[in-house]
Parts: sequence; structure tokens; C-alpha cells
Amino acid sequence: MSQNSEKTARTSPPFLAAYGHNSVNSAGYKFFLTFFLVTAFFVSPLLFFTDLTRNPYYLQITLLNSSVLIAFAIVLAAAVRGKSWTLPQNILYKPLTALLIVMLLSFTHAYFSHTAFFRPSMLSEFTRAAVFMTVNCVLVFLLAQKVPFDSDPQRRSAYGWLAFILLWGGLWLLFPDLKTPASGESLMSRFWDPYGGLLWLAGVAAAWYLVRRFNQEDFLHLAMSVGGLASIYGVLQYFGVELIWARLLNPYGNRSVSTFGNPNFVSSYIVMLLPFALAYLLAARKTPQRFFYGFLFLSYEAMLMASLTRSSWIGAAAAMASVFTFKEYRLKFLENKNFLGWFLAGALVFLFIWPAQSLKPFSSGLTERLSEGTGRMVSPSALSLGAVPGKIYSSFHQRLLIWTSAWQMGLEGPMLGKGWGLFENFYPFYQGRLLCNFENIRFLRTHANNAHNEIMEMFSQTGILGLGIYLWLFAVLFAAFLRYYRSSGPEERYWTVPFAAAIIGMLADNMFNVSLHFAVPALIFWWLLGAFSKKLSGSRESGTRLWKKPTIGAAAAGILMLLCAAGVWYWSAQFMREMYYFRGFKDMRRNDFSGAAAALRKAYNSHGREVNNNYELANAYVRVGDLPSGEWAYGEALKSNAGYDEIYFNMGIVQKRLGRTEAALNNFKVSAFINPLNAPAFNAIAEIYVKDSGRYAKEVVEIFKQAAGVFPEDPGILNTLGYFNAALKDYRAAKDAYGRGVRVNPGDAMLTQNLAGMAAQLGLKNDPDVIWLRKFQEVQGRLGANDFSRPARAAADDLVRLEPQNPNALALRARMSFKAGDEKGAKQDLMNALIARPRDNNMRYGLAVIYERERDYTSARREWGTLLQLEPGNTMVAERLRNLPPR
Repeated sequence: MSQNSEKTARTSPPFLAAYGHNSVNSAGYKFFLTFFLVTAFFVSPLLFFTDLTRNPYYLQITLLNSSVLIAFAIVLAAAVRGKSWTLPQNILYKPLTALLIVMLLSFTHAYFSHTAFFRPSMLSEFTRAAVFMTVNCVLVFLLAQKVPFDSDPQRRSAYGWLAFILLWGGLWLLFPDLKTPASGESLMSRFWDPYGGLLWLAGVAAAWYLVRRFNQEDFLHLAMSVGGLASIYGVLQYFGVELIWARLLNPYGNRSVSTFGNPNFVSSYIVMLLPFALAYLLAARKTPQRFFYGFLFLSYEAMLMASLTRSSWIGAAAAMASVFTFKEYRLKFLENKNFLGWFLAGALVFLFIWPAQSLKPFSSGLTERLSEGTGRMVSPSALSLGAVPGKIYSSFHQRLLIWTSAWQMGLEGPMLGKGWGLFENFYPFYQGRLLCNFENIRFLRTHANNAHNEIMEMFSQTGILGLGIYLWLFAVLFAAFLRYYRSSGPEERYWTVPFAAAIIGMLADNMFNVSLHFAVPALIFWWLLGAFSKKLSGSRESGTRLWKKPTIGAAAAGILMLLCAAGVWYWSAQFMREMYYFRGFKDMRRNDFSGAAAALRKAYNSHGREVNNNYELANAYVRVGDLPSGEWAYGEALKSNAGYDEIYFNMGIVQKRLGRTEAALNNFKVSAFINPLNAPAFNAIAEIYVKDSGRYAKEVVEIFKQAAGVFPEDPGILNTLGYFNAALKDYRAAKDAYGRGVRVNPGDAMLTQNLAGMAAQLGLKNDPDVIWLRKFQEVQGRLGANDFSRPARAAADDLVRLEPQNPNALALRARMSFKAGDEKGAKQDLMNALIARPRDNNMRYGLAVIYERERDYTSARREWGTLLQLEPGNTMVAERLRNLPPR
């Protein structure tokens, strides 16, 4: 630290240096600002309830945003009392301001480029994104400017932080025995527990005491301690131990969510703290310090393994590699290699011996998780959406589906993208086309809220301009870091490197992750970004600028404080909405539709722009028979988010029942466009169009050509396609559609009749589809007459030769062969048929029976097990599986 800054630190308390000497009653401001920052850093990441809101972590988000808003209002109040703005200079103000302007421009351009129908949902989604960017990112960044760095980055003692984790965390072990059962359904009875409440009050008091000196290093230690507590809880979850709730929280299988609700969020949080734990560990000389920082490092490592989040493993590796790129860290290691060599070697072994999700002895979670999918993705062709089924790895190819859609969004408006905050709103409209074109990835259909790649996130929504400014921001940051590194002494370089490593690790993580766009990970990222840039900006003074016109300055600050108050109200309204929504959701599952409608309407009245609540409200109205209100609520759901196909479909059903056929038809078409895998949407379209087939035939043919491509084995869709082709007098196309349908379901009387009639109208005497049908009916007749003679089997062979891969022909010949005693031939035909139609349980049943007769119990067990997965309630199959001889 420079002599000048040391003088400042000696002559003025850190808090006064941050606010300037004109602050009035600064001790009070310090108390309250520290309290609300403690709420954001300590309470928000750890506190959650499982029976308060459907998303157990919504209280975290509300607390975080509200505490940040109140903290910023306190800063504004200090500005009013001091009659000055107190904001230090920062290298990132310009690129950050430019980024915000482009985000607003991109949305404005998108808003006026789309039809009026989409604008309410666009405004709803942009508001959500804008509030997040303003509060969770920008205000956090600005608050970080108000907290000074200590003259000595190292803490003199680790006992306080160590006691905080062990004592406060240890007292939660008593919670299962000392908690009081909830006395009712009221908010207070579910929210407050005497023992838990006292623990939280004690924890907040202890956290406030530990950061009372109000400097970056203490708040960083608070975040690190929170990371340690969350890591311990997450590790216990991984091994099936739950201390707080009645049941284990495992919404992602055995991947631990800790207190964050998603393994990808807690892992990203840890990635950013890991370089700091390592830096303090390398610098530690006393045993308590080594114990504390070593404990944090190992708990972080364990949490990363318990989360099984590979993107965060990449981020952690990038962060660790960044740290040891700098010679100060290599020298620190060499200075203390006797301890650190053994410690880091043990940490490396720990990575490999961490058990897999199954918790089987001698299994390795690291090798098992990293090896997933590698066998499928060894060729370049496997890295595309057109990969064959055996080469598809869900985790990668679903991201590829999202990235492709994001790329297409950006290409639509290369300069400004699709509009900031609108990714979730429009993503399904791009995904649908890809699902039509790439059959093998259709089961990966998803509703993506973000791009799962930070570059594609920016490009898709803000175009080249937004992405360029985003890259400029980090270019400015790291260019300043390199200048700072070259001009500073060893100690200052040493303590600056972890900030760079944390940012690099988080960005590397978010090349595959979305955690930068969720509350708690974003809080730490933007705080570190603010602190890092503050350090690099070289501004040690308070940045005080007295108001030339105090009245105008006070008015501006007052308006901003009112906006902060509005923001707190906004989040409290959303929290109440979530509470009422959860009540209504549970009422719906209890079939109390009237009660659900009442609770969900209260949720809507609290905050009316939440798609899930409005959709559930519409369903409740429909179930009680109030169709007009149901239609209205579906409309409100679409005004919240216009990207859900089920809303359009259900709204279409209601409108059809209300006699609003044209409106229903439009909604069915949108539903089918967004989700071309929804066959009922196409059927609903056909039901309406068939009433006026001549008028709409051309349009319907185009729709059902797409439908037939997605559902090539749906005889109803093929029959509809044939019908409307006939209405267009395209009899050849109609005959081909009927022919395809007959080969899919030769027992469909309407299809066979339509095929015969169309072939006769065209004068086709030797039509291949008719010939195939007649041969199929001949073999079927012989089988029904128990004719398994050579001529009968020869007829079955002739049928298969007409279309060797047709599963109906193969299954029919398999039945013939089985009856004739040729089980080997039957088995081969059934295996080939199941390749074409893997979900045909009748054919799988026959194959399993043949394996049993051959005493191939391993294969029989596999087929019976697969069949039971497809039909979980089939007791006969379950009995066959149980009766197989033991392995």
C-alpha cells in the first residue's frame, strides 16, 4: 500500500474514507449498511424453506435483492446528508454504461420489431432481466466500490472465523431434536421456529461482529465461511444425511444442491472462492490459519465433487491454473513446500477417491463423471445435431441444441440480437424447427432460460454490438490487471491474482453453465468484479464530488431512493405471489379446484406477470367450469411469457369449446410450431379444418407434411394428409400418404379403404402399396388359419422382401416362424423389428419369451426390464421378471 493510502487509513476510519468526511451520523450508516450487506452475503445464500414457496429458494432471492436495494438506499441517504456523490473512479464505468445502453437499445429495437401480440411478454421478460441486471449486478458492483481494502490483506487471527463455522454450524446438528413442529398453515408458523430463529439471530450478530471493521477482506472471509458451511451441508446431502428437513433434498439425483437449489449454482459459487482459499492457505504460517484455510479448501473441493458439475470443474481448473501461472504463488509454494506438498498431494488423491453417485466402494466420481459420453463422442460426426442415436450424449447435445438456437437468434439481427432479456421468451420458436429437422435429438427438447454459454448469451440477445462491448469490458479489466501487476510490489501482486483467477474461473464455468444469471452466484461475481476493478483503478480517495446545486442533487438522490423502495415492494410482492402460488399448486393436486383458483388469483393480484402461476390459475378456472376466466388467465400467462406451447394448446381447447374456432385454430398452429412433437395439436387442427377442407386444404397439406415428417408412424396424421391432398385433387400424393399409413398400420380399415379407392381412381393395377397390403393380408390369413406350411412361410418371406425393414412385416413373419418352431428366425426378426420400433411392447414381449425358452436369462432380464420401464404398472411382466432364476 502506498504511503499516502497508509496515512489515510491511519487518520480516518475506513468507513469514513469510503463516504467522505461530510457524512452525518456515519456510525449509524455503518451499522445499517453492514447489517444489510451481512444479510446479502450470509443469510441469503444459506436460508431456505421447503414448504413456503414451490421454489424453496425464492426467499433467498427476495432477501438478496431487498438487502442490496436497502443498502444502496443507505448510500444515497449518506449522499443527501453529505450533499455530495461519493463514488471512487473505476476503469469499468464506461464499458459497463455502454453495455447497459446497448441492452436497452436491443430491447427497444426488438420491441418495435415484433407484433403487438408479443409485446406484453417481451416487456415482462425484459423487466425481469433489467431488474436482475440493475440490482443483482450493477448495484452490487457499485456497493463494492464503497467498501475499502484493508492495509493488511491477511487476518491476524483465524480463530473468530473458525469458531463461527464450527460453533454456529455445529449448533445446527441439534436442530432435528430441538425444532418445534409447525402449528398450522400460517406464514408465521411455517416461517418461525424458536431454536432455528435464535440460531439465525446469533449467526447474523456474529457475522456482523466479524465484519465490523468494514473492509473487503472481512466481507470476503464472510463469503468464504458461507461457502464452507454450504459445502459441509452439500457433502452431507451427497452421503444421504439431512439435518434440517424431514426428507433428503435431491431434485438432481445424488448431485448435491446444498442451500442453493441447484448443483450448478453452488459449484460456481465455490469456483470463485477457491482461489482465495488457496491464496490464504499458501500465505498461512500459523497452525490455526493453516487449519482454517485448509479446511475451507478441502470443503470446497468436496462440494465441487458432490455437485458433479463438470463445467465448474473446468472453471476450478482454469482458476487454479491461473493462480500458479504467476511466480509469486510458485515461490510461496516453495517457501512452505513441506506442509503444502503433502496437503496438495492429499487434495489431489481426494479428487480421485471421491465416490461415484452410487456410493459404491472403490468407485470414482471423477473418472465416472468425466467418462460419461466420451465413448459416444469420439468422431466429428458425433459433435453435431445429426448424430446417430448411439452417438448422442444428452448433456452435450442438449447444449448444442440450445447453442444452435441462440446462434440463429443472433443471426436474425446481427447488430443488436433478439433483444436483451428475451432469450427464454423466443427460444422455443427456434428449437421447434431444429426438432423437425433432426429426428434423433427430439427427446432433448427443453425450455431453456439461458444460452448455457456466455458468448452465445450475449450474441443471441444483444448481437455483435453487445458482445463486443462485453468483451471490451473484460479486456479493459485484464489489461489494467497486467499493468497493475507489472508496476506493483510482490505483496500487492500476490493478493490481486485471486481476483483475476476467480473471474477467469467463473467465465470458464459459464461457457457451459448459466449460473452468472442467477442471484447468489451473480452476487459474488459482481462484487468481486467491483472490488477487483476498484483495486486496479488505483483510486484510494473517496471520490467525493460536492453538489453544486444541492436541491437538484437531493431530488435526484430522493428519486433513486424511491426507486429502491419500489424495488423492495416489487420483491415483497413477488414473494407473496410465490407463497399464494404454492398454496394454489397444492390445492390443485388435492383436486380442490375452487380453493386453488382463489389462492392463485391472490397470487396474480400480488404480482400478475408470472407464467407458471397464471397458467395454473387458468387450469383451475377450467376445472371449475369457468371457461371465460380460463381463457383470460391463459392470455395473462402468454403476456408473462409467450414461449410455452401448452398454454397455446390449452387456450385453443377452451376457445374451441366457447365457439371461438378461428382463435382456437391460431393457437393450435402456434402450439404445433413451437412443439412439433405434440401430436394432439395437429389432430386439433385437423378437426377444425376438416369442416371446410376445400378452403384450407393447401395450408393443411403443408402443416401435415411437417407433421408426417415428425410422426412417420402415426396413421391418423398420414390419413389426414391423404384426405387433404385428395381435397386438392392431388390424388397421387393422397395415394402415397394412404400407402404410408397402411404400411404403418395395415389393420386400419379406413386407411385400407382409402388406399384401395385412391388406387382405383388413379387406375393403378400393380401399385406397390396395394400389393404389399394384399400380401400382408394373405400371410395374416394363413397365420390365423394355423397354416405354417412351406408355402405359408414362403409368402411371409415374400412380404418381407417387399419392404425388408417394415416392423409389421417382420413381426408377422416372426409369429409365423415361432409357430412353426423356428425360434431362431423369430428372434432375429423381432430384434430387427425393434430397431425400427423400439417402443413396441408386444414385439419386446415376444422376444423376452424366446430368450426365456432359450434359457438366456440375462437377455430375458434385459428385455423384461425394458418393457417394465415402458409399462411400469404391468404386473404380469413384473411377475415374469421376478420369477427368472437368480443371476
